[in-house]
Amino acid sequence: MVAIVGAMGLVVASPLALPVLDGNGEDWERIGDIAQAYGAVSALLSGLAVVGVAASLFLQAREAKAARVQNGRTMHIELTKLAMDNPEYLDCWGGPDSSRTVLLRRQHLYVNLVMSHWEMAYELGDLTDHWVASTCDEIFAGEIGRSYWARARHARMSTAPSRRVKHLNQIIDARYEVALGTPPRTEPALPDSGVPGVVPPRAGDRAES
Repeated sequence: MVAIVGAMGLVVASPLALPVLDGNGEDWERIGDIAQAYGAVSALLSGLAVVGVAASLFLQAREAKAARVQNGRTMHIELTKLAMDNPEYLDCWGGPDSSRTVLLRRQHLYVNLVMSHWEMAYELGDLTDHWVASTCDEIFAGEIGRSYWARARHARMSTAPSRRVKHLNQIIDARYEVALGTPPRTEPALPDSGVPGVVPPRAGDRAES
């Protein structure tokens, strides 16, 4: 943008230099020919300026949309956390559900928050298809992730707000179908090995490595 503005400034100031280019500054016909040569350059710079303005407006609109999405996600997170922290609010999300325990409903809400975060980041281009697929394999390795997607897949895939989100849901669904080919992990979590934050690997993980 600085280069474009500088070049446009030179074009605007170029008439002052025409007498110098003409030599003695008295051949007005030659000066006119020189001025016409600047016309094409001026038109090109004007076009570049328009492109620059359009690009700036596009980036501003993209940032404004990202801010709106972030605000909406933040409100969604707050409402969901209220339901997770206060079991009496769980029935507000679909009514009483005798098919799930309170713990499982909370876990499903958590997975929902995770995937909602994916939607926002994927729309902004911060996540790759490979990253999503790899993370889905982790979530669908257990029964909780599978049971959530089994309940939510139709709603999420039929209400995708954009083509990118639709594509994201297709990736998630494809990895879910692959995960169904293997039994879910059912081993209980192992106790800490004595070092804070460190858990010894499961026997299955050691075998895979």
